[in-house]
This record gives sequence, C-alpha cells and structure tokens, in this order.
Amino acid sequence: MLGATTVKHPPISVEPLVFYIAPCLGVLVAFGLSTRFVGEKEEAAVETLLCTPLTLRELWLGKVVSLTIPSHIASTTSTLALISLRGYTVNALMAVYLATVVPIVIASATGLLGFLHYVLGMRQVKALNYIVFFTLFATLYLAVRRLASPAIITWCSVNTVLALSLAVFGVTYCLVARLSKERIVTTIS
Repeated sequence: MLGATTVKHPPISVEPLVFYIAPCLGVLVAFGLSTRFVGEKEEAAVETLLCTPLTLRELWLGKVVSLTIPSHIASTTSTLALISLRGYTVNALMAVYLATVVPIVIASATGLLGFLHYVLGMRQVKALNYIVFFTLFATLYLAVRRLASPAIITWCSVNTVLALSLAVFGVTYCLVARLSKERIVTTIS
C-alpha cells in the first residue's frame, strides 16, 4: 500500500486497488470484531442468549449485520481515502461496487465465520479464522491477477463477485436454520 501511494512510482490503475482492498479491509475489520462469536462461547453467555425467544437464525443474522456495518464503513472510508490520496476519482461502477457488493462480501465472510464458530469447538475456531480469512485474500488476489486488463471492475466482475457472495451467504443462512442449540452448547468446552 505504501508503494502504491508514493509519488515516486509510476501511476497505477486504481481499479485493482478498489476491487481487492475494499473487501479485504472490510473482512479484516470484521475478522477482528468477530471475536464476539467466540467470546460468547468462552464466557458461556451464548447459553443465556439461546434461552431468549430469538431463533438461532435471528441471533446469527443480528451479529452478522452488527459486524458488517462498521466493517463496511471502515473499508469504504479507507478505500476512498487511498483513492483521493492518489488523485483519482471514483466512477459510477466503482461506487456501485463499494456501496453494494463490498458489504455483501463482508456479510458473507462474517456469516460463514459466525456459523463455523457456532459449529466447531474452541480449539478448531482459532485455526478456522485464519483459513477463511486467507482464503478470501487469495481468491481476490488471484481474481485481480487473472483480470490483468486495465478495466478490472466491469459489470461482469461485479456481478460475479456479487453472485458468489450471495451464494455463500444464502447457503450459510440455510445451514444456520439446521443448527441445533444443543450443538452450540456442547462445543463450548
């Protein structure tokens, strides 16, 4: 990032930065905040939450939304600051990508992490965080490298990322409904 923002280097296209950095920063912030899923298990607060009239799906969805909003704000603010430091402007397609696709990518990654935190035991959760996190980074990095053309953010790439993120979120949403409260309680220890 420092190399991309210094004046000494030749101008670079801002699209790969937006395509890659915006969702990665958002997931990084959500990754840091997602410790609430684990913290509730460690503190046994999840048992109390499971006794409330909320369904498990509502509880999961509330946490995903509450982690996605600040993560998206931090991601968008940081990305726009980086773009403005380089003297670039945001075109309409980048604005659509930042406003609609990035929060869905963040929500799908956060939702998947939250679901897996509920399913797995405490020992497996720590390794799982890094696996999900680095898989997302590697996938986005490979997509940027594969789309080596000057225009990386196209309607096709935006729709592809959106479709994949919605698919991950939808599958996770359905899996949460099948999760039993007893399974969560038994993975606390």
